[in-house]
Amino acid sequence: MDIVRRWLEGWRLCRGLEPVIEYDDAYAAVLRLPGRERELFARSDAPGIVDRLAAGLAADTWLTVTTQTGDEIARRLTEAGAQPFEEQKTLMSINLREHPLATAELESDGPLNYARVMIDGTVAAHGMVAIVGDDAVMHDIQTDPAYRRRGLGSIVMGALSRCAIERGASTGLLMATTDGLHLYRKLGWLPEATMVTASGDARAVSGDLGAVLTGR
Repeated sequence: MDIVRRWLEGWRLCRGLEPVIEYDDAYAAVLRLPGRERELFARSDAPGIVDRLAAGLAADTWLTVTTQTGDEIARRLTEAGAQPFEEQKTLMSINLREHPLATAELESDGPLNYARVMIDGTVAAHGMVAIVGDDAVMHDIQTDPAYRRRGLGSIVMGALSRCAIERGASTGLLMATTDGLHLYRKLGWLPEATMVTASGDARAVSGDLGAVLTGR
């Protein structure tokens, strides 16, 4: 899927990763994290490709499949010997001209742009965006627990969207967690597909999911 490749380029820039390696059936990102040395992103959700990638999954490798049939893919991954995480994320997009805009403190570093909302000297909310051609890939949108339910996440998203438009981007892309999905829908983001992630190591799946997925 072209949209996956576009999102992936911005995602790896946000995480400071090297360019992804392109194989016939998957993209590979090298993360060098404990239990997550690298992550494969399937180029298709075709059964043969999913089964082959899942069956050969190493213990320190994750596999993400982008699909319209998340539960079916999770079943196939399990049957092939992989260990799917319970949470299925959502790949989303928006026409940035339709995004509510806002103002926050901004910093830029090459293709990366950072926004933050300060309250009484504390970073109450923050996020970042990578500009890749016409695409703006949002990442790491967070609000401090002490300042939630004040609309600060919307302010960060609006500020990043304004910055992206000024830098020539027209389409926003992001991978939403279950917790973030409601906010993004409210701002006008549209779901494109479900992203199902599995590990080759059952211990990663049976552990603390929040800790495992930190910095996703």
